[in-house]
Amino acid sequence: MNRKKRIVVLIALSFIIGAAGMAAAASQDTYSLPEPYLAWEKAYLKEFPELQGLMDVMIATAIQQLKEPGGDILHNRVCSALASEMARPLAKQERKLAIAADILHNISKEDKGAVLTDPEVFRKCSEMVAKLKKAGYFKPSPGFWGDEALLKSPKVGGNLALIHHITGALTAGEIARKAGGFSEKDIEMMQVTIIEHSTGYWYFRDSVDQAAGRKGAWQAVFPEPENESARIAHDADLISQFVYGSVVPDGSKWRELAKKRWKAKDTKEEGHIVYYVFFRLYEEAKTEKGKALARQDWEKIRPELVKLMGLKPDEDPIKVLGVPKIFQ
Repeated sequence: MNRKKRIVVLIALSFIIGAAGMAAAASQDTYSLPEPYLAWEKAYLKEFPELQGLMDVMIATAIQQLKEPGGDILHNRVCSALASEMARPLAKQERKLAIAADILHNISKEDKGAVLTDPEVFRKCSEMVAKLKKAGYFKPSPGFWGDEALLKSPKVGGNLALIHHITGALTAGEIARKAGGFSEKDIEMMQVTIIEHSTGYWYFRDSVDQAAGRKGAWQAVFPEPENESARIAHDADLISQFVYGSVVPDGSKWRELAKKRWKAKDTKEEGHIVYYVFFRLYEEAKTEKGKALARQDWEKIRPELVKLMGLKPDEDPIKVLGVPKIFQ
């Protein structure tokens, strides 16, 4: 099934689920969500019941793309719940769009066909970016989308981790148009929010620079969050990573990433790598609320990561062990 047909099928599925009404459990009820995120999610779905359809599409997509979708579903739900709380000062419609964008921000992260090395995908993404630039977006990031060769290269354009914010914005726009209820201006705002959500991941920026062989190359791929909605989505994505169960336990998302992506050989190296990643991540928040929440959650996971390294509570892992070799 091609990418366009998959989107149509997922939209149809969301309508089927929605039509089942209150007699059936919501698609997300199968998966656990810790407090306070569950309460926040229930509150925003009560306020914006039309977002349940996007939730259904997100969950159906994760189930289709992954053997074990629970971790991705948890992440997306935590993100959107955080966004709903952080966006409370915004106007109601802007807050709704921030939540909608966060529900769908990873929609193409595991779609192997959604890569910029595919000429058709690159053409569609280029048209989207050009349209958004014409509408006045990305002015703080003049280098964004300015290096076609880099964007099309296998190491960048073929790497889902590095470009899913772009292809995800394209897919989210298609989903929103088919779902209905969103104006073109709404969709543009959602797309910009999704495109700007990944910039704080310093190791993504480093990966682009390494692929290009020069510092600052990442600016062609990752634009800076330029408005409050985008900054909230950016911070919600960062903070969602700090959920204890995703970081500390054996087999958790981040310890598995330490082994598979960054080649950790034992528990001590897992702790060391994850500590260093999060030590730098929590400083990337753009909003005051985001900084406070990141600091709060960092203080919960930091002592546990120190234990994994076999260090004393008052020892600084970076001073004692240095920067992990993989990041040197």
